[in-house]
Amino acid sequence: MRLRAVLFTLLLTSGVAHADLVTRALDESTTGGAPPAASVDNNLLSWAGPVRQTSLPDLLQVAVRLSPALQTAKLDIEIAEAQIQQTWSRRDWLLTAEAQGSWSGSGLVAGVAVGSSKRFATTVDITRMIPTGGTIGLHAGTAYSKTESAAFNSEFWTDDVGVVLTQPLLRGAGSFVYNAAEQRAQIARDAAVLGRRAAALTTVQEIVSAYWDLVLAQRQVAITEASLSLARERLRITEIGAQGGKIARAEIPAVQQIIATREEEVLGGELGVLDRSIALRHTVGMEITAGELALRVATELETQDKGWTIGPLLERAYQASPELAQLAKREASATIDIEVTENGLLPRLDLALSFGPTGTADTFSGAGKNLVKFSELAAQGTLTFQQALHRDDVRGRSKELRLGREKVRVNANDIKLQIAQTMARAIAQIELAKRRVVLSQRAIDLAIENIRIETDRFNLGKATNFDVLNRQEEQRQAELRKAQAMIDWHKAETVVQALTGELLPAFGISVE
Repeated sequence: MRLRAVLFTLLLTSGVAHADLVTRALDESTTGGAPPAASVDNNLLSWAGPVRQTSLPDLLQVAVRLSPALQTAKLDIEIAEAQIQQTWSRRDWLLTAEAQGSWSGSGLVAGVAVGSSKRFATTVDITRMIPTGGTIGLHAGTAYSKTESAAFNSEFWTDDVGVVLTQPLLRGAGSFVYNAAEQRAQIARDAAVLGRRAAALTTVQEIVSAYWDLVLAQRQVAITEASLSLARERLRITEIGAQGGKIARAEIPAVQQIIATREEEVLGGELGVLDRSIALRHTVGMEITAGELALRVATELETQDKGWTIGPLLERAYQASPELAQLAKREASATIDIEVTENGLLPRLDLALSFGPTGTADTFSGAGKNLVKFSELAAQGTLTFQQALHRDDVRGRSKELRLGREKVRVNANDIKLQIAQTMARAIAQIELAKRRVVLSQRAIDLAIENIRIETDRFNLGKATNFDVLNRQEEQRQAELRKAQAMIDWHKAETVVQALTGELLPAFGISVE
């Protein structure tokens, strides 16, 4: 009678013991303690090498340093900044120097040259563009000419210095055209910064999702190991009862079958943990080699109902979306291209002016003295008009750019719809996960009660071990469903945080 009382007490409390075993298994998997005895013989993780303990913030910091997507995005920003620097060439001074020379001679008469001519000229110009679209510069030049003939001889030097101004009056005039290239480059740089933010959001979201997959895999192993421990304890109690003649030995194979099945499931779960660890390493950019495979992370699954509603979340998502901001930059760049292109429809009307002193003499020094005395002044002006009749090239280009800008606007509307769809699905998944957690917890509570009832029936000889173990399996499945629901809840929250721009600040990550 005493043995039967002990058996009754142990079997009655098996439901509560299962929860304790799950908690103990989770604690051991989190703190790196020794695994339960049931999994030692077939422990796949021990074969994979040392298990590295890590956390989500640590993984994200590693990803920020090693992620190829973030490194590439950073290089794109630097490339865009280099392109901005290239546009600064319009502010440079341009130095131009040129030298020319010529000689000509007439035929010979009685072996003597009848006449000859020599000319030599050197010019130096320094110019730069001005914000009105024209150029301004200084010109200096000297020329030498000597002519000899039978009738007369001449030799003189000419020096000149002047200010030169060229200014388009219609096509190409104005500061807008002057600054257009730099404005486009600045927009491209802003788009590259937004691209890096988008890459960071995508990378962090992938890592967080992979992290929760690993948490779920560890949780599933812990739940199954706890169930296996209960089955082993039941086998021990059944064997004691069979030895005392209180329980039929036919009850033993049912428990042994469940134990064999649980051991196989534990092994499959450990394979899942290893697979999720490798996937997480790949997503983060960590090394994958011998002794660097398995990871262990904390398995807390606490969730909090934040009371999110889709309306305000959508507005925040539209404002925070780097994709929409990039499209806005593309539209701004297209607008600049359109205005610059349509400026080309204007006629060309260019004004060129030059003014300055000149000096002429038969010697080089004499020409220089006359130059500085301002004895002669020269001014010159040119007005050039040019216009093609049809300009189909410019009109076609303008039409192409306008249609391209319209495509950008269509894409922006499509992106908004995609954001709304993703947000709605995430909120629906959170709401569904809430209900799944409540229902699965109710199923767990009922399973514990059914285990107690089935144990009572077993003690009265009205049920078998198979019936009790089935009730324990129902409890295990309910716990697995609850864990899956909580993981789905966390993943959906990650999607919402990514859409609203709160994901990076939540982990202290800045990519600006």
